[in-house]
Amino acid sequence: MNNGVRGYDPSTDLRTYFEENGIKVVKVGAPDMEGIWRGKRIMAEFFLKTVATEGSHFSDLLFGWDVQGEPILGLKHTGPHTGFPDMALVPDLTTLHVVPGEPGVAAVICDAFSLDGDPIELAPREILRRMVQRAEDAGYRPLCAYEFEFYLFEGSPRELARNGYRDLVPINEGVYAYSICRDSGTDWLIGDIRDRLAEIGVFIEASNSEYGPGQFEVNIHYGDALAAADSALLLKNTVKEVAAEHGYTASFMAKIKTEDAGNSGHVHMSMHALDRSEAYFANPEDPHALSELGMNFMAGVLDHAHELTALYLPTPNAFKRVEGGQFAGSNTSWGVDNRTVAVRSIPSSGPAARVENRIAGADANPYLVLAATIASGLEGIQKKSDPGTAIIGNAYELDCDESRRLPNTLDKAVDLFAKSEMAKKYFGEDFVEHYAQMRRWEAHQARIAVTQWDVERYLERM
Repeated sequence: MNNGVRGYDPSTDLRTYFEENGIKVVKVGAPDMEGIWRGKRIMAEFFLKTVATEGSHFSDLLFGWDVQGEPILGLKHTGPHTGFPDMALVPDLTTLHVVPGEPGVAAVICDAFSLDGDPIELAPREILRRMVQRAEDAGYRPLCAYEFEFYLFEGSPRELARNGYRDLVPINEGVYAYSICRDSGTDWLIGDIRDRLAEIGVFIEASNSEYGPGQFEVNIHYGDALAAADSALLLKNTVKEVAAEHGYTASFMAKIKTEDAGNSGHVHMSMHALDRSEAYFANPEDPHALSELGMNFMAGVLDHAHELTALYLPTPNAFKRVEGGQFAGSNTSWGVDNRTVAVRSIPSSGPAARVENRIAGADANPYLVLAATIASGLEGIQKKSDPGTAIIGNAYELDCDESRRLPNTLDKAVDLFAKSEMAKKYFGEDFVEHYAQMRRWEAHQARIAVTQWDVERYLERM
């Protein structure tokens, strides 16, 4: 199973597909730099005549604004100095599907091109596609799977915004991780999410309540890297849409409350033969250890984690998730089936052998997280890197070792990323400069914001 989005077969007639499914409108969009699916709704007839082949024009600001949609200053790619020109969002028809629960609506994920027909090299989907090509050129096919954590709160997004996101009420109270009984009480919503995603080929293998009140985890079935990222994009979008339909708000924010568990976006990855006939991380001679190539890959992920932290933890808030034993990687550590480490080794004598990158939060862009994991792993394979000794026990104790501690602020992470020769080698200098400027903007917004914490701590006492 490829775990790609299923629906339209590109070998069939597109107009016939639309007529058979009563399609009236198509959601057309691409992931922006934050990993948010942005786009337009296109009437079916216009889509069939023009957009399906030529794409839809969209300002290149798509890759130059922040999470709030505010244009970021100082970017070479786009800005007032360029006039925010158009680019073309061209549908990848292999991702076209009927949207469950929305009669007459289809959706498709797009790639970004200049009006001259050249791929926009800064686009996250293009970044991942190029990284997969690097792996395939070296003889490897990455297989990946995402697992996400998110919270559900009572009230629609509009209602929560009107209340300033204060006094959040989770869908259930207390911590009942893996509670079959408690999960039965919320499966009317989680089950609806699972069913709708299954209809489009995004298969949730398992779902469960997690360590925070109203927190859930979902595990997506593995697939090729681009399909895995597309599935992650559609899952996050579907969770939010279905939650809103039921009068709830879903959040993949990395850390919502100081006292509650953070939301992770763990990535499972392995390398296979191009025809998937052989699992290169498997170790038939010792099913309790990864193969040598698997160990090299894991070592690369660890060796370059410092430089790529800005991709795994893209907001100031994300760093609050990895402080103090949050089942999140906070240092360059690995272990066999150890959930306190940054990279978890999951050995097997068969195709289930893989590594789990536990650093990224649920708020990270899945295309960039997968690209970073592939790039660093390939570097480890090329250099035949050694990950060193496995951690047995509590890896969080390593945080006191500054040489192993990952950067603990976005500013530090951006500085390392901007200077990284490895990042420039794999992502390109233009992307590194562009992304670093976007993260510096985000860090600056956090520095100048007056928060509720500021008011409560200082207003009366100072």
